[in-house]
Amino acid sequence: MGRRYLSCAETAKLVRQALKEAFPGVKFGVRSSTYSGGASISVRWEDGPNTAQVEAITNRFKGAYFDGSIDYKGSVYHMMDGQQISFGADYIFTSRSYTEASIERAIDTVFRHFRANFREAGLERPTVAQYRKGQLMHFRFADVQQEISQVLWKHSDRLSVAKSATAAKVFVTHDDGYSRSCGCGISFVPQDL
Repeated sequence: MGRRYLSCAETAKLVRQALKEAFPGVKFGVRSSTYSGGASISVRWEDGPNTAQVEAITNRFKGAYFDGSIDYKGSVYHMMDGQQISFGADYIFTSRSYTEASIERAIDTVFRHFRANFREAGLERPTVAQYRKGQLMHFRFADVQQEISQVLWKHSDRLSVAKSATAAKVFVTHDDGYSRSCGCGISFVPQDL
């Protein structure tokens, strides 16, 4: 049995299914895009799981990696259902947006943490509008914009990720190894083998 090649659209369908299984009730927008020199998938969602949780699922379906130290795009090889697979998307990009309520909660967390600093500086509690406009960076005591962003980035509406049967069928067998020998050492293969 030879290698099976999946198109970018077919890969996006698998990503969509894996996300649906891993995060029931979360609405993801999964779009595939092909262009000269490659293909990619973009995944968008609002609130819900954090980016690290989502990427633990989506990264299984990447067909390539990029080593910026040598400006090199390398290949990643997979197995699925006992067959060698080439996924049609080189990269999978994730983008999480936040509701006003989520931003309010993050602002509350940061404001409580720096309450004394705000009071000492004579400053009011930051607003969602200030955060969205990027107006919270220049405080003597902290980059409040970054502090709020970190709270948002880390927060998740779930403690654990449900098992995805689709993602569980996919595993990396190897990559082309070029980055390890000529670049900064990127590897998709577990080094403890």
